[in-house]
Amino acid sequence: MVLSTTNRLWAIAAMAGLLGLSSCKNERGLEPFAEKLEIQNKGSVTASEGTVTLKHDWLYFKDKRSFESTIASLEKMQESGDLDKWSNQFKGFTSWRSAEPEEVEGKSDQESRIDIPDPMLTTLLSATGRIQIADTIYQLSHDGKEPILYAVPQISYAPLMKGVGPQRIPTAVAHKVGLHLMPIFPKWEDNERVVTPYPVAPICDYPNQLLFPWWGQKGDYIYKDNLGNQLAKDNGREVRIDYHRWRVGFLFYSSIGVRVKIYKHTRLGGWMSTVNMQDVGFMACSKGLIVIPGLLPVPYDAQVSAGGYNTNKLERTLKWAAAPMHVEVIPHHFNFNFAVTYRDQHISRFIRE
Repeated sequence: MVLSTTNRLWAIAAMAGLLGLSSCKNERGLEPFAEKLEIQNKGSVTASEGTVTLKHDWLYFKDKRSFESTIASLEKMQESGDLDKWSNQFKGFTSWRSAEPEEVEGKSDQESRIDIPDPMLTTLLSATGRIQIADTIYQLSHDGKEPILYAVPQISYAPLMKGVGPQRIPTAVAHKVGLHLMPIFPKWEDNERVVTPYPVAPICDYPNQLLFPWWGQKGDYIYKDNLGNQLAKDNGREVRIDYHRWRVGFLFYSSIGVRVKIYKHTRLGGWMSTVNMQDVGFMACSKGLIVIPGLLPVPYDAQVSAGGYNTNKLERTLKWAAAPMHVEVIPHHFNFNFAVTYRDQHISRFIRE
């Protein structure tokens, strides 16, 4: 039976909202908690260290510290683009990230693949949606309506290996996860008049109103440049720019980040990321709370900038947290600006929230 995680999330959000107003004023008093949550980068974790190994077709982390240290190492590798190189050291391992399909929203007889926007988490998650930390195997699945994360005790791994669905394993516990675009919430302000060059204000200049509550991805699709001209077609096919701020909420891991990606329309009615932007750059800034039930909320303040050339996407994890229990990164503010050049057309947005 699926746990009522949604109700728990709203309770966490409510608690964070009430405590957050005073927490930000008393960050120094929460330093002991912050020190426990802030993961220090201790260098790259490799298979030879024995803390991360390949078990069947998924990665096994001997404890939570091993998982946290690995994530901290991958955070640096985002800049150099070495995430795939890291996962390639495990012979026989295929990550969720490397198995990402080129086409989205296309006509297919297969079940649509769950979109997990966090590049670090998808580097560690197997293509079959599995990861193991200590004596628990986590299996990502779908009930036909939404993604579900199953926690399967290690002693019950045999049915998984035989292809038995986690929902049919009596010892497995199901948890809802936050991953999807949620159009019921207002989209970002996207004025008709786009001002360039960027930024038009400091990236960490937040409005007074809190962003609360905020779950899932938020973004939009852009089909025209800043002058109102349609984006140049690629081989006769329509082109669009996707931009998102996202939030991932797994049971043991939570994060927020940003992504800009370019797609072209296909003959089958889908969109394929097989066309490149000349250049793309963005900045993002956020502050809010890291919440673990039973502990005081810990304030965070994070900023990221990145750029690339001749690429079909640019994405970064802005803030992450890991814990042996339910953990949530809850942004109170989340600013994002980006600028893209595609076939000498300029596309840019600046969102303050």
